[in-house]
Amino acid sequence: MDATTEKKSAGASSISGQIFSVVLKVVLILFRLAVLGFACWTAYTIRTSAINEYGTLIHEFDPWFNYRATEYLHKHGRVLPLSAVKFFTWFDHMFWYPLGRPVGTTIYPGTQFTPVTILTPLIPHNTPDPPYPHPVLPLSAVKFFTWFDHMSWYPLGRPVGTTIYPGMQFTSVTILHIFKFIGYKMSLNDICCYVPAWFGVSASLFTGLLAYECSGSSSAAAASTLIMAVIPAHIMRSVGGGYDNESIAVTAMCLTFYLWVRCLRTDKSWPIAIAAGIAYFYMVAAWGGYVFVINMIAAHAGALLLMGRFNQKLYRCYTLFYALGTLLAIQIPVVGFTPLKSLEQIVPLVLFFAFQVLQVLELSVVRKEWGAMKKNTIRFLALLLTSALAAGAVYFLLPTNILGPVSLRVRSLFIQHTRTGNPLVDSVAEHQATSPDAYWQFLHYACYLAPVGVLLTLIFGRKGDAKYFLILYAAIAFYFANKMNRLVILMGPVASALSAYFANMMNRLVILVGPVASALSGITLGLVFDWCVDSFVQGGTIFIPDAKPKSSPAATDATTSKDAPPSPSPAPSPSAPKKGKASAQKQAKPNGAVGKLKAVQAGAKKLTTYRVYKFASTALAVFLISQVHGPAGDFWGWSQNFAKEMSSPSIVFNAQTSDGRIVTVTDYLDSYKFLRSKTPKDARILAWWDYGYQITGIGRRTSLADGNTWNQAHIALIGKMLTSSEQKAHRMIRHMADYVLVWAGGDGDDLGKSPHLARIATSNFPKHCGSDRSCQNFGFYGGIEQPTPMMAKSLLYKMTSNKQIPGVTLNRSLWEEVRIYKVKDVDMESRAWLADPANKLCDRPGSWYCPGQYPPAIWPNLPAHFLKGHRLSPNATDEETAAAMAATKNKE
Repeated sequence: MDATTEKKSAGASSISGQIFSVVLKVVLILFRLAVLGFACWTAYTIRTSAINEYGTLIHEFDPWFNYRATEYLHKHGRVLPLSAVKFFTWFDHMFWYPLGRPVGTTIYPGTQFTPVTILTPLIPHNTPDPPYPHPVLPLSAVKFFTWFDHMSWYPLGRPVGTTIYPGMQFTSVTILHIFKFIGYKMSLNDICCYVPAWFGVSASLFTGLLAYECSGSSSAAAASTLIMAVIPAHIMRSVGGGYDNESIAVTAMCLTFYLWVRCLRTDKSWPIAIAAGIAYFYMVAAWGGYVFVINMIAAHAGALLLMGRFNQKLYRCYTLFYALGTLLAIQIPVVGFTPLKSLEQIVPLVLFFAFQVLQVLELSVVRKEWGAMKKNTIRFLALLLTSALAAGAVYFLLPTNILGPVSLRVRSLFIQHTRTGNPLVDSVAEHQATSPDAYWQFLHYACYLAPVGVLLTLIFGRKGDAKYFLILYAAIAFYFANKMNRLVILMGPVASALSAYFANMMNRLVILVGPVASALSGITLGLVFDWCVDSFVQGGTIFIPDAKPKSSPAATDATTSKDAPPSPSPAPSPSAPKKGKASAQKQAKPNGAVGKLKAVQAGAKKLTTYRVYKFASTALAVFLISQVHGPAGDFWGWSQNFAKEMSSPSIVFNAQTSDGRIVTVTDYLDSYKFLRSKTPKDARILAWWDYGYQITGIGRRTSLADGNTWNQAHIALIGKMLTSSEQKAHRMIRHMADYVLVWAGGDGDDLGKSPHLARIATSNFPKHCGSDRSCQNFGFYGGIEQPTPMMAKSLLYKMTSNKQIPGVTLNRSLWEEVRIYKVKDVDMESRAWLADPANKLCDRPGSWYCPGQYPPAIWPNLPAHFLKGHRLSPNATDEETAAAMAATKNKE
């Protein structure tokens, strides 16, 4: 074959190779897009199975309060601020007389709105009723933030708008208005049912973006999105109908984390911190878990500082993010100035000030010619000094109550669960320590992939600061996951990328695992997939020092980008010749038979090594791909079954009859509908706090307590009422309730919870269980038919076992059974006293903030601390009120 033919053959081979490379790139892009599309579709369909089976029905307990609050927001006012509506419809006849001018629609109003906004508080506190026109907030928002709900926590009431995270309510109402604007009809109830599914899709996508930013691999992004779409740790709080704060908060958290690491990519990307601050504001509005988010970002920034990676990019990103995010966060009423006063958020604040000190040093002290060691020493000393000053400030301010203490729930994350010291907190199942089995239940195979993802991220992750965030997130989230069952939701994204390998060895990992598990597992699968594609295309020759093949599309995507690290040049072999004359001689063609023979032997040896490596890498790739199908199918089936289990609304469920038929049991829902249709609108329902949200949300009746659990003393009073003897309970209940609702039958009914009720009652009524503060005498000797004497006498036992256990009946002179129990001989004088607005404890005349108080007839049954601030009547003197309260001294 002559030289011309060889050149043509080489050219044709080169063109074929280029065509193959382009085709392969297109195929990989389409494949990844297909995986993303499938992930979004799966994330939506797996979460709407409950809606398909039970219809658009709100689930569980807390979601019913969220729906009721959303409904209140929607029903009270317009979308625009009233002042803005008046402004934009202002036709001024004092200008252009006699023609006039439509001012609001012919000017740019920013100049006018800015000073008015500065002069007016964003969230109105102590606003007269009706609220004044607010320049920023719509009328509905003003009404919402000044809503004092007297249908809950009766007779005390609750200021709802200033004690909840309102992000979910505003999100749903905004979606409703958008749908109305585009002409799409959908009820508010249906929107609230679908919101968890919609945000489940968005959280999956943002988790994929987080994985991409940390790894630089599109395959990792696609895999992370798919895992996050179906990982149980995320599904558990995002099924259709589960209208709870976490369903939108996970999206806000993943978006905040992604924008944070994205702003650290290059020196010019720091303005993205503005978007991160706004996303953090949405996170604060959505869920109290924002404390984890701000501390997580502060931990990452602090770790980068200690690693010697402090620079202008990090300074600008953290300063801008923290300043803007905190400024917006304090506008949320339930948050207020907590970010500046709480010990739980003191680290981000101290780090912010430390960064300002470091910046001053960078501009005034540190010199460019200084070495890295000297610069880092100065920075470390500055950080140490700032921390010492902060510790001193905390030491002196803590006794003054300027700084808020660490909450019991947060304290329980750092101490042995045996106890927070609060029986109410300890009684809630989702506050219990996480068992090792929970990792497998919520993460499944992600438990094994996540640690591998940590290693791969550390070695092959995108060059820069982002990969350290994911690794730190995994470590912190896995620790807190074990401490509180509910926090496993935070591990979803990161475990999809790294998976919790140490789940069965370390019992401190479970609750924070949702996002981080998804991201890390996806990185593991994505990078392995890229390597497998590379092995199929060119047998892994990119790892052979002397070979110089073109990069495969998979490898190019995973490692090549504007900000990705350059591929390292292969290190020369120790025996490699040095440049110069010897090198020139080496490059010359060998002369003679001996030289040619050596060249052939070297070529054969290199070819043999290449072929062995290519065969081994290809075989390993085939093996890995062949092993994916089984575990993937198991994980898929596990997630589908988990989603089905979580899809039960709890108030409605399917059951199988003795003849094998599947029936839908609606007893719970029917009972609440009974309240709504068969009881007076002003009926007051006594029940344990678990059912308060459903009583007000479905039954539309007044409840004495609910899941907000803000007043432990009031809950203790309810516990005392239910666990006292029938006669004693009636003497208290007749002053505060018209009906008593208890749940009987099955696991988790009120009888099963009864030991907690008695212990909680004892926390405020020390003599309730006699000398036994743990209330061991309130229980059973064996089964339900062998109660202790205190249990047998209790109202709760008699109501749950009435006519179900031989010899157990209620006193018909005190109660009437009408599906639930109606209280006889209700004290109408106490009822009228509580209904009189004059007996509310308003903070000033005309204010919306008007808590109620206990009726005087029940005062003798209450300890003195229950009656703090109470007054006997509007016209009663202090002496008369004091005399009435004196009768309660030393009494329960």
